[in-house]
Formats: sequence, C-alpha cells, structure tokens
Amino acid sequence: MEFVATSMPGIAELLADELSSLGISVTETGRAHVAFTGGTADALRVCLWSRLAERVLLSLATLGVTPDIAPEKLAASQDWLSLVGNDAPLHIHLEHGPGVRGDNRISTKRFIQALPPQFTVSRDARGSCCIRARLDPNEAHLWLDLAGDPLHRRGYRLAGGRAPLRETLGAAMLWAAGWRQGNHPAVLMDPFCGSGTLLIEAAQIAAGWAAGAQRQHYGFQQWRACRRQLWQDAMEEAAESARQPLPEMSLKGFDVDGRAIQLAQQNAERAGVRQAIHFERRELGALRSRDFADQGLLVANPPWGERLDEQQQAGWLHFALGRLLAKLAPNWQAVLLGADAEVMDRSGMDLQSQWRLKNGPFNNFIRLYHSRQPAQVEVVTIAESSAFEVPEGAQPLVNRLRKNGKHLRRWLEREDIQCYRLYDRDLPEFNVAVDIYGDQVLVQEFKAPKTVDPEKAKQRRDLAVTAVRAALGVHREQVHLRTRERQKGNQQYQKLDGQGRYRLVREGQAQLLINLQDYLDTGLFLDHRPTRLKIAEEASGKRFLNLFAYTGSATVHAAVGGAKRTVTVDASKRYLEWAACNLAANGFSTEQHELVRADTMRWLDECQEQFDLVFCDPPTFSNNKSRSDFVVEEHHGELIRKIMRRLEPGGVLYFSCNYRRFQLDPSISKWYQVEDISRWSIPEDFRRNDKIHVCYAIRHVED
Repeated sequence: MEFVATSMPGIAELLADELSSLGISVTETGRAHVAFTGGTADALRVCLWSRLAERVLLSLATLGVTPDIAPEKLAASQDWLSLVGNDAPLHIHLEHGPGVRGDNRISTKRFIQALPPQFTVSRDARGSCCIRARLDPNEAHLWLDLAGDPLHRRGYRLAGGRAPLRETLGAAMLWAAGWRQGNHPAVLMDPFCGSGTLLIEAAQIAAGWAAGAQRQHYGFQQWRACRRQLWQDAMEEAAESARQPLPEMSLKGFDVDGRAIQLAQQNAERAGVRQAIHFERRELGALRSRDFADQGLLVANPPWGERLDEQQQAGWLHFALGRLLAKLAPNWQAVLLGADAEVMDRSGMDLQSQWRLKNGPFNNFIRLYHSRQPAQVEVVTIAESSAFEVPEGAQPLVNRLRKNGKHLRRWLEREDIQCYRLYDRDLPEFNVAVDIYGDQVLVQEFKAPKTVDPEKAKQRRDLAVTAVRAALGVHREQVHLRTRERQKGNQQYQKLDGQGRYRLVREGQAQLLINLQDYLDTGLFLDHRPTRLKIAEEASGKRFLNLFAYTGSATVHAAVGGAKRTVTVDASKRYLEWAACNLAANGFSTEQHELVRADTMRWLDECQEQFDLVFCDPPTFSNNKSRSDFVVEEHHGELIRKIMRRLEPGGVLYFSCNYRRFQLDPSISKWYQVEDISRWSIPEDFRRNDKIHVCYAIRHVED
C-alpha cells in the first residue's frame, strides 16, 4: 500500500531519514510529507516509532471533480462498512486547498450528510475512525488517518508553560544534530528548557524508546482492515521498549522560570525519565565551567522576541550564548531554533547546517552550529613611538598623552582594564577628554566660550584628533569626536543621530554595551568602575536595587556577581531598553532582573520590597512631567531617607553624586552610619581630577 507521513513544513528531509532508519521504504519526499510503501505493519511502525511524523495517512480516493460536487462524490466513493470497524463513529476533518473559495464548515456538513445514515460523527478523534479530506480546484482527496490525534501528543506532557515546544519539532532538532540511540555525546544541555520537551525527547531517543510507548489511542484501532491482534502486538512492543534502561549520560535543563522547572520535572516524571535529567532554576549567565564537559551538545529554543525591542534583546542573548560556549565549551555543538536569521547570527558561531520550517504562523530555522572563538579585542594603548609626524601645535598633546599612557600602563595590565580615561583637559590649550573603549577612542571636546574665535577652536580640535591618532597609532575610523557643553535637564541623554550603533566592551566579568555615535554620553560612566566592581563582589545571593540606573551597568555587575534578584529603576524607556540589552548580552533576563520605568522618588514611596544592596547615582538636576523637578543638592536627604527605609539591616547603600559642590545633609550622618569612600571610589585614571564625584557607603546604625 501507499502511505503518506506528514510533518511540519520544512523537516520532511529529516523525517525521510528517520523513516529509512526504521526500515521503511521511502518513495517520495516533499516539503511537508514523506510517501512510503509497505504493509499495514509498516504503517503501524511509523505511527508508534516515528518521532518526527505528525500523521500517517492511507489514500482512499483521488477524484477529478470540482469543489461544488466534491463532498458528495468523496462520501460516495467508499464502502464505509468495510472500512470502519467496531461500530466506531467517524471523526471528519475537511479543508479547502489553495484557490478554493467558500466555507470548509459547509463542505464538511455536506460530506457528513452524504454518509450512510448508520454512521455517527464525533468531534473527538479518540475512539473514532479518523477521515481527512481536501478539496482542490480540480481534484478532491480522501485519506484514512491512522494516527487519530496528532503524533506529537506523546501522552507525557499535560502542561507546557507559556510557549511549549512541539514534541516532533524538538525531536527534529535532536535528529538534525545527530542525536541517535547509541550514537550521541555523553552530555546534553538545554539552558532555556521550559517544560523540558527537548530533554525528555533526548532521553527517550537515547534509550531507544518508541515515541508512542505511552499512547493508548490511535486511529488505526478503528480501521477494519487492521486486525486487532496486529495492532495490539505492535502497541505492546512499543510499550515494552520503555522498559529498557536509560543509558549513562548527563542531561541538564536550566530555566529562569521556577514554574517552568516544576512543569518540566512533572513531565519528565510522567515520561519515565525523571531520574536521567537534572533540572535547575538558573539563568544562562549563571552557568559555569563545571556545568560543561569536554564534548557535548547544547540544544535550545531561546526567546525569539516578537517586538522590535525584544528582538534586540534576543539578539544580545544569542551573543551571550555564543560567547559562553566559546569560553566554557569550545568543542561543543549547538542546535538552535529561531525565527529571525539576523538574531541568530548574533551568536557568532560557525553555521554548519540549516533547515527552514513553518511552525504554526511562524517561519523558523533549525540551525546546527559549532562554537567559535571570538576575535580578541586589542585594547588601545600608547604606541612605542608616534605613528606619524604631527604639526608643531599638536606635539604638546602628543607628549602629554604619552606621559599619561606610560603612567597608567602597569595599572591597566594589572587590573585588566579595557575602558579608561587617558587624558582630561590637562593642558589649557587642549580642552578635551580622551577615553579608550577597547579598540575605539572617544575624544570629547568641551565647547569653547563665545569669546574664542570659532575658526581657532576648529583648528585646536583638528590638532587634538591628529595628536590622538599619532600617539595611539589608530586609524581615523577608530576615533569618535563629540562636543560637550553645559546641559540643562536631561539634554545629556538626548539622541544625536539615530543610527543605533552599539558595541561591546568588557569591564571585570561583565560585557557592557556602549554607543560612541548616537548619544552625548556613551552608556558607561568610567569613573564609577571601582564601585561597580565592588557591587559585583558583594552581590552574591543578595537583592540589589539600582536607582537612577541609566543603562543598568551596575545591575549587570550585580547579576554577574550572583545577585538572586535585581530591580532597576529609571524614568527613561530608552535607557531601560538599553539596560535590558546589557542584561541579555550577559545571559540574563528581565524576569529575575526587573526593569521599572518610574520616577524614583515616587517609586520609593510605593515600594514594599526590601533590599540588601543599593546603588544610587542621581543626576545633579532632572525634570519629570509627572512631578516637580529633582535637584540633588536640595532633595538628596529626602531621597536617602526613602532608600534607607527599603534597606535591610546589615545592608549597604552606595550613594554617589557628580555635583562638584555637593555637601551631604548633616541629618544623614546623625541617623545613619556614613563612610566617605570618595577617595577609594575614584580610579587611577581619574586621580588627576579627584572632584569627578563623591561616594558614600551608608548603613543602618547597629543596635
């Protein structure tokens, strides 16, 4: 007989390979189906053992008729008494093919009305003889559905979480990666395991269990031509396969959602493989080298991101995944499911194979990767000699840059620093700051007063850029120029050109996004580096709060340091999106690390949560449409008191401010234990300007 096994569109090639491995004679492979020949036993074997097939169909009729008469003609084409056994009801699924107009519900009703009167129709596929039909413009097709319920319903998953992965799709991902019985790596990991489908399928495949070992209902049970003894023996053989012991292997599933982990454990228990899988609530960014072996396979369905901001986060999450494997598991392969090729490309891994498929309404990709070591960033430092001769007017700045660079060199190497300030208006004639961000240089010109001739100011600016290029030996494309002037309100946060060009730099163990072109500020305040690194050291197991958070760099350090929860508060939607991308680039989600768009003072009034560690770096001045203006000199005392009400005993608030004439409210020292750590908090590259900020460690007074 001629049968058709259907699949999700795009994975029929994988299904054909699977059926061949089951000893099935494949005759044709389409995009969403595989045709095969064989007897009834072969069809039962596909139903019970295939992990990729959705249905198994036996063609009953193909008629050259038009849709206006097709339902009645199809119903009349069969001897239904010889087809349907055990007085079973019929379950009918009829659809219109492309180009056929009208309501398929009406066509279904006409088909049912044309059936012999002794047959009843059921909406439930279980216990029914299942019939499928399709009306095309000039043909009509009728099939017997031997599966009944779709074959992806294995019987072990009662709950699937928010976005459950279809079992057949999970099995296709594993098949694409070469995961077979007796031929698989010893370690498999899913860092976004959800309800555990991939791991459960992997365990059962490795053990050689039949996909339908736990199912009790199939369409073939009501097919008169299929002898009861034949299908009973086939189902008993499938059930018997689940008694085979699970092989020695390590299967690990991680997820940020504790509820999803509980569902996964329950599903694995029903599937009979709970003892083979380690489930744990942990985020991608919290994985460590001990979680990996020398060889292994990572298989995952990472968050896709349907909205634009979510797609950006998804892209950085893929980056974090690729970087993690390159660092901790360089010999591993990875198979990922995704919806956006550009997002998936952000992983930076070597693409080995790809399958395009249709997953419901989504166009998806299954991609097989091998991890790849990223190119090392060459941090810009002072060259041994000038790269080229400079005009006489630029030479003083070259000399000062070389002096500063030599002074900082050992410190940079010892502290392993990639981003630092090289020069900060040391010479009166060069009113610029020079900051290094990995292999890029930012030159910030402080706008000259109106009394200075604009042409002369331009000449000085050009000389400064020339001196920087010569002293550092960098190409002009590596140098970015910004002009700063006194800002009002939130002007320092305004976007400049809208190109959205971000690059990553490393600070300690954190990867942080900077933007050297779109904004006046880069997204990373270099002078707070020691405080951020201290937060990373102290955050393990603590609840961390970041107020006036900007792009959330301190939050990232807390997350990398092992904070069990973080809350990041800022009034800017754009900067919270930036913070979300910062978190994603380090493998952390906004579920465990909450981002709150709110006025900080008002949020503190409404907050009921307590924290162990707080960082607050308020602006000198800010305005907000929802309340009166915030002036740090006037309002910082009230702000600190509000924060201290949310700080647990034994906790610490790191309060910083860059207002040059800042004086701490005397009442704060009266009621709390205050330690001025300003000198410690100013790093070596800012010591030439030690008024850059003040910083205090504020604690509750111990009883």
